[in-house]
Amino acid sequence: MCFERLMKTAMLLLFASPMLWAQPYGAAKPAAAPVSASQAAAATQLANQDAALTLLLSQVQSMAAQSDSDLAVLRIEKWKGDPGSKQQNLATVASIRRNLGNAVPELLQRLQAAPGSLSANFRLYRNLNALYDTFSALAESAGAFGPTEQYTPLAADLTELDKVRHQVAERMDRLSNLRDAELLRLRTQGAASAKPASKIVVDDNQPAKKKPKNPPATAPQP
Repeated sequence: MCFERLMKTAMLLLFASPMLWAQPYGAAKPAAAPVSASQAAAATQLANQDAALTLLLSQVQSMAAQSDSDLAVLRIEKWKGDPGSKQQNLATVASIRRNLGNAVPELLQRLQAAPGSLSANFRLYRNLNALYDTFSALAESAGAFGPTEQYTPLAADLTELDKVRHQVAERMDRLSNLRDAELLRLRTQGAASAKPASKIVVDDNQPAKKKPKNPPATAPQP
């Protein structure tokens, strides 16, 4: 009797715990689900955006460093013109160098911290635009009153500055298009989820239909 009771207990444990025998110890875990095409495309796009941002930051930093170096060797006091215009050009050089040394690095740090921020991108673009206008006026004065060997580097710096500000503008345009597409998608989803379900209206006051009466049975003819 004890042997039969032990056998019954063992059989109950065996069938009550099938998961204990489903997978041997040390067996490999099931493979992860494959990545969808949309997820792969999104990851590729994100990697491309990061690479483009890294290149853009590098170009702006290089432009700022080269421009500051060229501004530092200007000898405006030897340019042609009256003392008033020379003093104005000296003040312009000091203003541009402050911008290149303080404002530009700070704006680049903000953009690097928040690459998708339209505000961070716009602040950098607005500063580069203002810097281009001031730098353009200085380069024009250098061409009119300064020697060629001082004007030529400034003209090259101005060309590079124009190039990077257009790249920032194109980046802002891409970000705006992505935001618009995402907003449209969210609005479409919201409209689809807010669509009212069809209802079936039951009128309780409608009188019930009368059942037709069965005709009286006729007696069979004798």
